[in-house]
Amino acid sequence: MKGSDCVGKTFTSSKCGDFVVIEYKDYDNVVVKFTATGSIVTTQLYHVKDGSIKDRMFPSICGVGIVGEKYPLENGKQSKEYTVWVGMLDRCYSTTNDTRKTYESCEVTSSFRYFPFFKEWCHNQVGFGEKGFALDKDILVKGNKVYSEDTCCFVPREINSLFVKRKKSRGNFALGVDYKKSVKKFRARCGNKHLGLFNTELEAFYAYKQAKETYIKEVANKWKDQIEPRVYEALMNYQVEITD
Repeated sequence: MKGSDCVGKTFTSSKCGDFVVIEYKDYDNVVVKFTATGSIVTTQLYHVKDGSIKDRMFPSICGVGIVGEKYPLENGKQSKEYTVWVGMLDRCYSTTNDTRKTYESCEVTSSFRYFPFFKEWCHNQVGFGEKGFALDKDILVKGNKVYSEDTCCFVPREINSLFVKRKKSRGNFALGVDYKKSVKKFRARCGNKHLGLFNTELEAFYAYKQAKETYIKEVANKWKDQIEPRVYEALMNYQVEITD
């Protein structure tokens, strides 16, 4: 088939659906339009015929993420923004990630699914690119299940780990509480710190609550000059609930 004969015909790419050839200039300059996204790409005739042409507007990452630009590399490696972005999408939408159950019912907004938007947002955030800082969605809005520009921030791992609940390992007791059969008492612990033995689960929980909230404030003040004000305020006002 001659290049000019392809104009107006529909082809199927290997990963991005159907496309139509809308103009043939020469072998190295064939203009196509993807059916699903309307994206227009200039490619070689060879790629038209073998279907290897890519649509950067196609949701190719976990079925939802749109790269939207040339593959994001820095010095031959995936950029920091891209690595964080893919990790976020993987946690929420991957069907093979073992941590998926932890993020069940979590989702990413449409703007955050578009990599160029996410990349620009990263560059405007305190803590992005700092060693040991990670993307967090839980601090600014407690119980939040949505990754978005309004709910996410970058925090050091020490802060990020403050809110790991470990529900599977703690059993049916309230946060910070377990039961000592040998003495028939409820034990309260905050991290590795033993807070005492109590007659009721509620008493033990309140001992934990006081210790945990005090510790969160200590950590907040430690990092105050390196985190954004919204994060600091959220930490200083954070309340541990028995339903956590």
